[in-house]
Amino acid sequence: MLYIRCYNKNVYIDDELVGYISPDGDMFAQGHKFGSLSPDGEIYIQGEYVGYIEDNDEIIVHGEPAGFVSSQNDLCFKSAALMKKENY
Repeated sequence: MLYIRCYNKNVYIDDELVGYISPDGDMFAQGHKFGSLSPDGEIYIQGEYVGYIEDNDEIIVHGEPAGFVSSQNDLCFKSAALMKKENY
């Protein structure tokens, strides 16, 4: 599935808007690039592959569920899942 539908959309952690995804897939938070989303749904943080989006719109980071793609195509991460991993 192509996830370019998520480009130009927002990034949330829990219910808080923290950033956005640019038209070319770069992810920004507080005005700084922190990662990218490939058209195929691969997620990179600080240049390293960390996960992907499944066909059912569940976000997987380091092999564990970490969020979902909303009906508005925003990326919604769960803070508890992100806190389990260091170096973000």
